Amino acid sequence: MNLRNLTGFGILVVLIVAGFLFSRPQGGTPDVPDDPEAHEALELVRSHPARNAPTLEDAINQYVETLRSQGTPLHRGEWQVGKERPGVYAVRMLVREKGFNEWIEREFAWRVTLKDKTVRVISLAAIPFMPFHELPPLPHQDQISGTLRQLPAETRPG
Repeated sequence: MNLRNLTGFGILVVLIVAGFLFSRPQGGTPDVPDDPEAHEALELVRSHPARNAPTLEDAINQYVETLRSQGTPLHRGEWQVGKERPGVYAVRMLVREKGFNEWIEREFAWRVTLKDKTVRVISLAAIPFMPFHELPPLPHQDQISGTLRQLPAETRPG
């Protein structure tokens, strides 16, 4: 082999390795403990139905793609799973986006209870992704009336 062929082969190898590294999905490998229940909790969140997308993972992907299409610099983190207590896990994804002056960090987080396979939103950023019927109740919701109350006769003006 001459030097020209060797150089061409070296460049080809470097291009293949670079192509492989840059073609991997952004976000990398999920940060999940070596625990089958943690993997189950992650899968329950990823596949859970979202409000405007088939799954929560699809909703986050759509959010990230919208930011990218607007030209917003961003960093999408990895899925992270932490055990809160036996059978209960917190699952989250961080997305950092460049704001006007600073970076904005949004934490999309859910609590998973494996006993009854429930997924509950625990961060403000994740609320728009959840179906309406699964949102937590509003504070003081029991005090909000759907009908107007009539004032007693003695307090009515007139």
